[in-house]
Amino acid sequence: MLTAITISACDDDTANIGSSLTKDVDHFAIVSDTFDVSTRSILIDSVLSQNSTCYLGRIKDPITGDYITSDYTSQFVQLESMASDLFPIKDNMVSRDLADNIIADSCHLNVYIVSSVGDSLAPMGLKVQEMKIPVAEGQFYYTDFSPEEDELVRTDGIMKQKTYTFVDFLKSEDLRNTTNYIPYINIPINDPYTDKDGVTWSNYGSYIINSYYNHPEYFKNSFTFTKNVCPGFYFKSTDGAGLMSQIYTTELKVYYRYYGDTVTVGNRTFTGTTEVKQTTTITNDKKRLQQLVADNSCTYLKTPSGIFTEVELPVEDIMRGHEHDSITSAKIVFQTYQTDTDICFDNASYLVMVPKAKMFSFFENNELPDNRTSYLAQLSKKTDSYEFGNISMLVTQLYRNRASNDADWNKVVLIPVECTLGSSSTTTTTTTATTATKVSNLMSLTNTRLVGGSENTHAPVTISVIYTTSDD
Repeated sequence: MLTAITISACDDDTANIGSSLTKDVDHFAIVSDTFDVSTRSILIDSVLSQNSTCYLGRIKDPITGDYITSDYTSQFVQLESMASDLFPIKDNMVSRDLADNIIADSCHLNVYIVSSVGDSLAPMGLKVQEMKIPVAEGQFYYTDFSPEEDELVRTDGIMKQKTYTFVDFLKSEDLRNTTNYIPYINIPINDPYTDKDGVTWSNYGSYIINSYYNHPEYFKNSFTFTKNVCPGFYFKSTDGAGLMSQIYTTELKVYYRYYGDTVTVGNRTFTGTTEVKQTTTITNDKKRLQQLVADNSCTYLKTPSGIFTEVELPVEDIMRGHEHDSITSAKIVFQTYQTDTDICFDNASYLVMVPKAKMFSFFENNELPDNRTSYLAQLSKKTDSYEFGNISMLVTQLYRNRASNDADWNKVVLIPVECTLGSSSTTTTTTTATTATKVSNLMSLTNTRLVGGSENTHAPVTISVIYTTSDD
């Protein structure tokens, strides 16, 4: 008997081991299905103007035939760590007028340009005005913001006109060809300046220096500096067309002389960065954009401000008959195509997909794609398409919200974005989404046509779904 038991226990037939360890209820089947998706273009009046990137210029849109104009405002950083030695000791200042008052030798605004679209030799007109009060902290500014209409610009303050081109022939060709050279627009502000208290200084730089000596507490940090000394400047495109420039940074630079070992020329630079407020204002013809929206043979993504693409997901169709099943995967691909007039503007490099109810709050709250209710896709250079590899969690969440009073409960929006990626990012959509460190509305000039629309003549937009379902 013991021998028989031993032989039985050592039986090599393992065919039934799996079924002996798994109950019938645990058997699952994989089921797949495909559903058509409805898409349409929607007109966006304006988008959130972020601090990170400003644009300046005026260029003709080859798609609409209209001109797009961009203006911006910038404040300047004053670091708390530098507050105690921003300028030399007062007695060591050499730059003085005949009455022995401390002055600045000169003062300039420099607008650095990181890149441009259009004619690099096109003459462009620029007007620079001093802000009367700073743009408010904690307030959202959209691209339809007008500093002039909101009466934030000082009408009796600094006002300078400047004509410029992207290629500055006043700089030598050798200098312009060096690796570290960044094109910039120089605006001297050396005329006598009267401050808000009615005191007149030899120039704006003299006002800055004497404000420091008379009220060092105003220079404690960027907030006190902006509130009490320099609210910032408004840079407005006035004349010319054919060039749109992305601004790298804006500088306020004050020059002076002081005693060191010898008489030394010094300068102090205040820079516009993301630590302080910057806004971009976009002006375009909404009637022309509406004509594109009315084109149902495709859908559009157009920046800056803008057209988005709305996607109505067939959530109820996807879940019908699968209410108790799990959605393992839900993949959707948006194919691009271009016409001859589109080629002037690139396709957007990145898109986010968010529920329609969150298309503005997503940016206001500084959210990042979480692969649950928001997703990031990168344009594939090989296929000219944007692939959202798995939005199953979004589909499930939308289905749960179907009883809400929101008429757009099953709709999402595709939005072109500027995306900063972490160092560990790869080219795959999933990895890119998890390593995005900053996402903001795209402000550069792009024009993307997507296959879709109610009169689409291409293959329909579809969503491919894989379910895990029990076979009982």
